[in-house]
Amino acid sequence: MPLALVLALAGCGAQQDTADFEGEKKAVADVVEELQTAAKARKAEDICADVFSRALAESFKAPGNDCVRELDKAVRDADDFELEVRAVTVTGSTAQARVEGRVGSGTGLKVLGLTREGSEWRVSDLGG
Repeated sequence: MPLALVLALAGCGAQQDTADFEGEKKAVADVVEELQTAAKARKAEDICADVFSRALAESFKAPGNDCVRELDKAVRDADDFELEVRAVTVTGSTAQARVEGRVGSGTGLKVLGLTREGSEWRVSDLGG
């Protein structure tokens, strides 16, 4: 499951301060921080409603399952939720956030896709 892979990017170092970014890049980095905060608090509903794009949340729907139920399992199973935003690229209404964390005994990088919905950035691709 892609979310489990993102949540598995568990780092033990300090998260990069989103204040290191400015403007739209900071807004994108803030969404990654929201994902981390909601995952740490095991608030799957907040992730589905406030962090994921509508399309990504819909992609978790299946007979007898919805985004909240699926994510609830993923956040319960993940041990640590430290995600460090290394770089952000914004192109119009889409963005990419390069996120680093630990996978097992090594570090790993993931590129999250984001899209603008109205005036807010939302995670649209977990980097499969």
